[in-house]
Amino acid sequence: MSILMNSKNLGLDKKYGISLEFLIMPWEDLLPAVASAGQGVDIAFVSLSDYLAKEKNLNSSGDDPVLFIYPSWSFHGGGFITFNDAVPEINAQSINNQDAIRKFLRFRFGVQRHSCNHMLLWALARKAGIKLSAISMTDITFNDAVLAAENGTVDIAGIGQQMEALNGHGRVVLTMDTARIADMAGFICKKSVYAKRKKEINAFIKIWFDCVNYVLNDIDHHSTVALAWLKSNASTPYTIDQFKRALSREYFPKSAKDVQEEMISNKGRFSIEEAGNLCNQYLIDAGAIKSAEPIPQIITVQQ
Repeated sequence: MSILMNSKNLGLDKKYGISLEFLIMPWEDLLPAVASAGQGVDIAFVSLSDYLAKEKNLNSSGDDPVLFIYPSWSFHGGGFITFNDAVPEINAQSINNQDAIRKFLRFRFGVQRHSCNHMLLWALARKAGIKLSAISMTDITFNDAVLAAENGTVDIAGIGQQMEALNGHGRVVLTMDTARIADMAGFICKKSVYAKRKKEINAFIKIWFDCVNYVLNDIDHHSTVALAWLKSNASTPYTIDQFKRALSREYFPKSAKDVQEEMISNKGRFSIEEAGNLCNQYLIDAGAIKSAEPIPQIITVQQ
């Protein structure tokens, strides 16, 4: 969201002739807000794994389903932190060591179910031949998980960004990069909204690309608006160096061409088919779905 805040100061709403209103709400509330006719949310970001886990229930009745229409970034910066000195680190040297993994998985975890970190925990357990259900785990949001780890209610917390650990003198003990896992995120909207507002949605995605390009092309000088927004709205205030590190842990396509080559194409580094197949396997094993969900059909964006 912080990157999109540049749309106003860049005059992009006027450039593309649409009116933008940003509603701030917790990540876990975005999907139901779009699905609910009373929330007034036309379009939102959501994790592909979260969408696939909830799509069937959300779209079980009626003929106006919530659609995952377009990928926006791929996140590989999440992971687990601890404030407990007894917790070992899983790193490049131990990621394939079953004994080290089993020792790590004996601790108590605070992690949001169906999040990228829940999928990371599943992938780690699979390496050691351990069922996800055998792990001591509390289903908890990112922010609450950090607090629980700080006060010792859990030993290890799943986080969205690693600043929470570094700012609180904790340790990062496992990352998505170490496990070679990434979680795709993208735009969702109802079928009826896309049918009625296709031109506006196309313009909104162009605004997203313009904001991404503006920030990434000169992070040192183009981060003022994003940092101010994060200071007012995020759980963790960011310095410019912390903001750079956070952005380095995500892949942001800068154009529709980038999306096509890197996220839609089966040969792309962050292929939606590969990501969707991994998510489906994880969700089936986790008991969230009984059979694989179809990989979302991505719309065409006119540049």
